[in-house]
Order: sequence, then structure tokens, then C-alpha cells
Amino acid sequence: MVAFLSKRDILFLSFVAAFFLTGCGTLVYNSATQRREFITISTQEEINMGKSIHQGVLKGCPLSMDKTQVDRLNRVGEKVALVSDRQDYKYKFFLIEKNELNAFTTPGGNIYVYTGLMHQLTSDDELAGVVAHEIGHCAARHVVKKFQASRGYDAIRSVLGYVRMGAAARYIASWSSNILMNLVFSSYSRQDEYEADRLGIKYMYLAGFNPDGMIQTLGILKKESKGPQGPVILRSHPYLEDRIKAAQDEVVKVRKQFS
Repeated sequence: MVAFLSKRDILFLSFVAAFFLTGCGTLVYNSATQRREFITISTQEEINMGKSIHQGVLKGCPLSMDKTQVDRLNRVGEKVALVSDRQDYKYKFFLIEKNELNAFTTPGGNIYVYTGLMHQLTSDDELAGVVAHEIGHCAARHVVKKFQASRGYDAIRSVLGYVRMGAAARYIASWSSNILMNLVFSSYSRQDEYEADRLGIKYMYLAGFNPDGMIQTLGILKKESKGPQGPVILRSHPYLEDRIKAAQDEVVKVRKQFS
């Protein structure tokens, strides 16, 4: 038997969807992207998300006890973080003991690098290329925008898919750290990847690293990507040849701009 929504129910659910699409957001100028963007997630909420996700990461991914490599990651990461366009939270760096070529960032400035990738990065410039790329995602708020879009779309689906107002409320309340984790490990758009590369190259240069390290890192990933799957970090990303070419062009631009 099909139940129909009353006008009051429709108005209520429309309000719920609108709230999750716009929330208590603010139109802000993002100096990293050089665009005015509507952000519905506050910095503190983002930091809280990061803390929740961090606990989930630790359950399945033990942190490395290699003090030399951990100190190296923190030293390089903190140097790059100082020149990031985004400074409203403290960046934190974690080395995960896992033999995969992967790195990722979560809300609140938490950046994770796998030991499998770390061991391939023989120079600090190459490591800076990975870290600066992830900091670029942070500065451009790519992760936050993914959360905003997902919450908004899910709220709309709740309006379209649920008949009872109580069911919609229960659905919205079910937003959990598991959903956040899935979003963290989902792919960025190609546009986001190119933007993170571009910002990363700028941050490398400003932090005193050789921005060619970004190109070298992409070359390492290209070499290791041969095979049926390739590194996790590359799945659903732009073609490496295209990223390398774009990075080469960006390095030239950055050197001209800041020389």
C-alpha cells in the first residue's frame, strides 16, 4: 500500500534537504582555489570528523614505529604546512605500516603516508611532493566539499525515498563515521587531482624544496603502476602521463612567478 505525503510533510522534508545542502554555511574566498565557495562545515566540525576517522584508521592500519622515518615525515610535512594557504588548523602527519603505495588526507588536516610509498621516496623533495599534494587537497577543501555534496545528496534521497517523516529523521541521524571513512577512501575528481598537484608544486617551492620532486614522485608511481591494478593511490586518477606533463608546465610557471 502506497502512502502519500501531506503538504506539511513535503515542506518539512524539503527543509531538511535544504538544510543539509546549505546548512549554516558561509560564502568565503578560498585563497588556494582563488574562488568564492559556500562552505557548510565549520573548521571545528571538520577537526571533529578527522578525530573520528583517525580512530577508524587506527583499527585497521597500525602506525609505523620506525622513528627515523616518522621524524622525517613530520619534518618535511611541517615545513610544507607552514606555507599552505590554509592555516585554520594544525596539520598532523602519520606513517602507516602497510606495504602499499598510498597516501591520503582526512578532514582537519590529518595526512597519512604508507610505508610502502615512503620507502620508494629516497629524497626529501620526493616526499615533499606527496605531502604537498595532500596539503593541496586540504587547502582547497576537497575533502570537505565531498562531505557536503554527499550529505546533501543523501538528504535529497531521503526526501524522495521515504514516505514517513520519522524515517527521514532516522536516516539523517544515521550519518556515521563509517560513511565518512568511505568518503575519505573514495576517489577525487580529476580536476581535484590536478588542483592538488598545482598547489603542491607551489607549496614545495615556497617551503624550499625542489618542485621537480613532484615530477620525480609521479615518475616513481608511473613506474610502479604497471600491472593489473597498480598502486591504490592511482586508482581512478588522471593518466600519469597527463599529470606529469601538467606538473612540468606548472613548475616552470611557479619558478617564473616566485623568482
